[in-house]
Amino acid sequence: MKILLYMTLIVTWCLGAAVSAKVYTLPECIELAKQTDRKLIESRNAMHTAGSDLWERAGQFLPSVSVSGSYGRTGNGPTSAQYRELGGGIVDTSPPQRVNTVRSYSTGIGLDYTLFDGLRNVWGYLGTKASKQATEYSNRIIVSNLVFGVKEKYYSALKAKRDYEVAQGAVKRSAELLKLFEEKYSLGSASLSEVLKQRVQSGNDQLTLVQTDNQYRVNLDDLALTIGVEPSDDFEVAQIELRKEEVKELPDLIREVITDHPSLLGADEALASSKYGVRLQYGEYLPTLSLSYRYGWGKNTFSEISKFGPYDHSGRLDVTLGYNIFDGFSRENRLSQARAKLSNSKASRVYVYNQLIQSIRAAYLGIKLADETLKLTEDKERAAKEDMDLVQAKYGLGAAALWELLDAQVSLKTAQFDKINAEFKYSLALAQLQNALGQ
Repeated sequence: MKILLYMTLIVTWCLGAAVSAKVYTLPECIELAKQTDRKLIESRNAMHTAGSDLWERAGQFLPSVSVSGSYGRTGNGPTSAQYRELGGGIVDTSPPQRVNTVRSYSTGIGLDYTLFDGLRNVWGYLGTKASKQATEYSNRIIVSNLVFGVKEKYYSALKAKRDYEVAQGAVKRSAELLKLFEEKYSLGSASLSEVLKQRVQSGNDQLTLVQTDNQYRVNLDDLALTIGVEPSDDFEVAQIELRKEEVKELPDLIREVITDHPSLLGADEALASSKYGVRLQYGEYLPTLSLSYRYGWGKNTFSEISKFGPYDHSGRLDVTLGYNIFDGFSRENRLSQARAKLSNSKASRVYVYNQLIQSIRAAYLGIKLADETLKLTEDKERAAKEDMDLVQAKYGLGAAALWELLDAQVSLKTAQFDKINAEFKYSLALAQLQNALGQ
């Protein structure tokens, strides 16, 4: 008994120390999670990469331009003296040659442009654009799931906090009744059995208080981990008013989800990207037409490099028509892979559609059940409070037995726990419905 009392005091002290702790609201927790969540950070990086890929694809519609400069140095010699007999004893002697160095300088500009490539640039650009859009829809899904996850952890922490408050009330009632029984026992109007039974009930209520506090701390640590904050005793959550909201009928929800849900929109974009990918591969069976132009200047001395002009220049224009007759079946392999990807995208789109319908139906039924459960638990709590007041008054007059009073205490505490559980289940079901809608 003393151990439980000490534990209760420790819990009370901890909650008193937590008054100065940092209190986080639900919007603050959501924003922190958006800044620190690993999956969301990876998704943002994926969107950035997709944007870069689209710019690269767009650049293929433009010509490629390059400039070049070169320096050359050629050295000849030295050579030895040359002797040549001319006849009659006459020999012609040529003096040795010194090192002969020739330098050259040149610069130029080049332009390459693909006039026709079987429309592969067009299909590639459109496919990459669709992939980029699919990545953005995927990011919306990750944000929606993250918000739901934060709400789930936040609601769990709040529920545990409310459970702790209910447990505090139960401990206070038990202590008051125990004091009353002990006074009656000292006056001879209550039995020792009644006192002992109330002591047991008081001990159970104190144990429940410790358990609910521990659960609250565990739930706080889970929330802190979710939003990227170090779990500590300085972390607390703010109370929020849990209110009911009007929910659309199921047919309206289904129409909304199949027209605006990011999962389905992303599946549509992925399917479009796969279609463009097949067209791109078919483009490899068409000829290509390209243009190339080179223009440059050349000088033998560096001092004349600034005199590049109408002299010492050359230009070349090439127009090339090409056709791939056979490449070892690589083209056929790429086309087969593109077709397989298209088939997978079609199947994925059907699965996403059916999954969304299933999710919205489950969420709708869940919130309807939570609504009815909440109404029932509210009635049970009111009835338990009235029963507790009535039995307590009757016991004071000697018209009720101890077991009736103990039963009323347990019933009231259970009804209060049930109501809290129903409130947070309703809030969680509402969050689940919003998540199913992609919000």
